[in-house]
Amino acid sequence: MNTVDVVFVHGLFSSRRAWEQMDALLAADPDLPEVRTHFFEYDSQVVRLRPDRRIPRLDDIADRLGTYLAHEVAAASRIVLVSHSQGGLVIQRYLVRTLARGGGPELARIRRVAMYACPNSGSQFLGSLRRMTFRCRNPQERELRPLTKEIAETYDALQRGVLQARAAGPHEWPLPISTYAGMSDNIVPPFIAKGSFTASGVVAGDHFSVIRPATRDDSRYLALRKEILTAAEAGEWPGDPATTSTEGSGAPDRALTDRPERAGRISVEPPLGRLDSPLYGRDQLIEEITSGGRAPAGEPSSVHVLHGLPGSGKSYLALEIARRSRLADRQVWWVSAQRLSSNMREVATRLGAPSGLVDRAWSGDASATDLVWRFLDKAERRWVLIIDNADDPRELDPVDDDLTDGRGWLRPPQDPANLVVVTSRDGDRKTWPAWSRRHAVRPLTDAEGALVLLARAGGGAGTVEQARALSAALGGLPLALRAVGDYLKSVHTTQIYQGRQVLRDFESYRLDLQRRLELPPGAPKLDELTGLGITAQVFDISLELLARRGLTQAGNLLRVLACLSVGPVPYHRLLDQDVLKRSPLFSEFTAQQQLTVLEGLADLSLLAPDELPEVRIDDFRYVLSLHPLVHGIMRDDRELRRQTTEYHALCAQLLTAAVRGLNPDAAADWDGWYLLAPHTIALARDHLRGSGVRYERLTVLAVLELVRLTARYLLATGLARSAEEILTPVVENCAAYGMSPADREILALRHELARAALEQQRPAEAEALLRDVIAGREAVLTAQHPDTLASRHKLARAIMASNRWSEAEKELRSIVTAEDKVRGPEHSDTMIIRHTLARAVRHQGRTAEAEEMLREILAIRLRHWEPEEPETLLVRHSLARCLFDLSRFDEAEQQLRAALTGLRADEMVRPEVLLLRWTLAQVLIARKDVVAARAVLTGLLEDRERVIGEQHPDTVATRETLARLAPYVGPRQPAGTEPERRERNPHRMDSGT
Repeated sequence: MNTVDVVFVHGLFSSRRAWEQMDALLAADPDLPEVRTHFFEYDSQVVRLRPDRRIPRLDDIADRLGTYLAHEVAAASRIVLVSHSQGGLVIQRYLVRTLARGGGPELARIRRVAMYACPNSGSQFLGSLRRMTFRCRNPQERELRPLTKEIAETYDALQRGVLQARAAGPHEWPLPISTYAGMSDNIVPPFIAKGSFTASGVVAGDHFSVIRPATRDDSRYLALRKEILTAAEAGEWPGDPATTSTEGSGAPDRALTDRPERAGRISVEPPLGRLDSPLYGRDQLIEEITSGGRAPAGEPSSVHVLHGLPGSGKSYLALEIARRSRLADRQVWWVSAQRLSSNMREVATRLGAPSGLVDRAWSGDASATDLVWRFLDKAERRWVLIIDNADDPRELDPVDDDLTDGRGWLRPPQDPANLVVVTSRDGDRKTWPAWSRRHAVRPLTDAEGALVLLARAGGGAGTVEQARALSAALGGLPLALRAVGDYLKSVHTTQIYQGRQVLRDFESYRLDLQRRLELPPGAPKLDELTGLGITAQVFDISLELLARRGLTQAGNLLRVLACLSVGPVPYHRLLDQDVLKRSPLFSEFTAQQQLTVLEGLADLSLLAPDELPEVRIDDFRYVLSLHPLVHGIMRDDRELRRQTTEYHALCAQLLTAAVRGLNPDAAADWDGWYLLAPHTIALARDHLRGSGVRYERLTVLAVLELVRLTARYLLATGLARSAEEILTPVVENCAAYGMSPADREILALRHELARAALEQQRPAEAEALLRDVIAGREAVLTAQHPDTLASRHKLARAIMASNRWSEAEKELRSIVTAEDKVRGPEHSDTMIIRHTLARAVRHQGRTAEAEEMLREILAIRLRHWEPEEPETLLVRHSLARCLFDLSRFDEAEQQLRAALTGLRADEMVRPEVLLLRWTLAQVLIARKDVVAARAVLTGLLEDRERVIGEQHPDTVATRETLARLAPYVGPRQPAGTEPERRERNPHRMDSGT
């Protein structure tokens, strides 16, 4: 291979020392050709103390670079210019000034330009600090300020004279320029470093470490290595002075303009340098595409559309297809949808289309799309055409925006052995022709994501399990996984001290990410979390795309969803049309518009619809979910920050409408509560504890009622600790949102808080809380108010839990008398209190009296309520315990079997059902039916270990009882003796007020 001379150009306030690590790796690389390194240095001090010397301007430095190349690197025939930060502007200024004076042929020796962290639109970093400290008016720094006139003019001239040059001449010279951005660069972020350069990439490191690779496997080094190898292997430069006749008039040589593959055209080579780490989890999908597949119409298809969530790795997957196709000796073209016409022109030229035909087609005198496809279908060598980032598919058909007719840029190849691959965010089946095949590029599994993190970050960032946990937190999004992995690697390789608070490993990153995702809207989020800024940018593009399609309410709907939990949203129930259209945020938002917006969001994979077949309530069976990073990014949306109060009010109204008619104590409604509870909790957490929230009384009261109902559901389903966790901060923080502990609404929450303490075996604490609540309710509501009586009932239960049975009985009889008058003798709350009274009687040894009371209660319950209602099951259990105490074991077993019969699979682990199964085992032991008892206890032990834990006292008691039965093991009981073990969220053993 040919010798290559690499000329390094440092950045602002830097020197040649910045390149020492890169230079050392080049010198030690045995696979490179002969590489001679040169260091162009210029005066770039922070301040000049000597008044007789000035700090040179960029134009001066650019002219000095030209002199340096002409005299000090005169012997070089293949030069690669490599820059860092401001050095890239120096090179761009040099190129533009050289062409401006007609010196194009002087650029013939320059084969490539690689710019690291170049501020192509000015650097935003510490602008105010610079203006404070640079009172000496450093001219180089001044030209780095955002969007300065000089940078804009240079960029425009570079576009005309170099990047879009049609030929090599005095005033234009085609030259490959690559830009590389640091993944963690907060001074020149990737979107600034890339500018409009099509040959761009993102490598590891921040602004300073982006040119300091640690090893030869480092992406920062591999990028430059590729540039050098390309320069060494390329043929003779067609624009060399010896091969052109451009002097004089400036007209290029005719042979040069007719050359179909002349250097400097817009490249359609696949940017394989971006493949800087292995691809995981996509082999099956690649095999489906490269081996052929069938389109929806049933015919084999050679046109494949990769669609998915922004950042899901569609382009990376397409690059891997390109790499494998190259290895299979296929011709591969990489076409950017953003430069579709010019890229396709280059494809036509490379296919051998005469320049006259090309010029005629692109001047509008003939069809450019027909020309390209005529030569594609005539090509003898098998090929792969990849069209990347076709996020607006209409652009693929410049004639009538209709892809289905196959007259635009996208067509089925005549030879099915050839392949067209398109990457797009749009997965709408109505968009793409029937002769194409769509492939959803889904997030990676936790295990696959862990491999990405380990490959990018290295082994020093943590264990495989920690990587899996972080992958799950990132939702398996490849873009985020790579960004985080690169960030963590840069933390361990940079020489710059970053402070003790920097995130250094998978676990610390996961915990910080989790904390940020739980912050209320408006708090610092993902764009401030190191490495994830680029992830936020790609979602902004998706919202712009939806707005261009007329779906202007898509952003508002995403903001509503961002105010809810990240869990599944039962959209048919929750996104109530009447509530939405009354909101000023969704004025004139019809049901059809809502459907269209939801379909549009799903087509771009911003949300994922799903069906939960195990859910029994139709309104809740169909759900949608936001990816956790989409949810986190939208919570930091500018409009949501500005209108947080309005969005919270709307969510409170939507949730209030959604829970209407759902009884938190009724098992039949628990499926609905199971899906809604996370959203009510999220809204309460954000609105009642959020910073900077403007509180409106109606919204506060609505949210408090949602908290109360949710707490009742959690208590009814055995999740007392969870109920306490959401109630405690809401009660303690009540003054912050304009409420008092003595207010009726807060007293209701304190009542539920006392219930949570009671359910967690803290009767003394519950008793004290309840006495305080009763006093407050008597003052606000009167002693005979149903809410006051409900608190008295829970007080009686707390007294019972302290074994003060007689005192409890007296209180309960008084409450029953009052409830008979207030709500009636057969009201659900009255029946619960009567059940508690019967239990108090039984515990005082009056078993026959208790039995009579319980049989009457059970008869009433079976008339008015379903037999599987928790309270009905608990009454049967209490009756069975009475019969057990009276040694009437057959009758006790009959009651228990009747209670268990007919329960669904998912109901067998509810707390009251577990209790029934435990008592059934005790009855069977008492009847000496050890085989049946062992069968019941075996299943019960498995469920209790899974649901309440191996060390829970009930689990321990089950295990010990089963161990005592060991000597009596008999043949296994036939199937059906004990209901199969079920799986479901645990539910508690009693309900009610």
